[in-house]
Amino acid sequence: MDKQNQELDGLFAAYRNAVPDPEAGANFMPELWRKIEARQRMVIRIKKLTQVFVAAAAAICLLFGILLEVPARQAPVMRGNYVDVLADANPTENLSALGIIRVDYTESNAK
Repeated sequence: MDKQNQELDGLFAAYRNAVPDPEAGANFMPELWRKIEARQRMVIRIKKLTQVFVAAAAAICLLFGILLEVPARQAPVMRGNYVDVLADANPTENLSALGIIRVDYTESNAK
């Protein structure tokens, strides 16, 4: 046990010789506080920038949500299958001039 304590003391002595204690001068504490405040200012700037980006993203999401919910008034809404849409777009009055007549199959089947 005594041998291990001597080895440990030798290791600590070698460390003290390799890394000397910094001399505390007149500007030691002001310099230390300047470094600490510089790091804190950078963190605060990053935090504020992140908050601005999050707020902007939330505003954009809200805007897109509102735009998706408001119906588009310029474009008509088409409902039905392809034949129904064509029939609505081309009334029979316009087609009769081209020689196309409308046949109602429900009446012809009843006879």
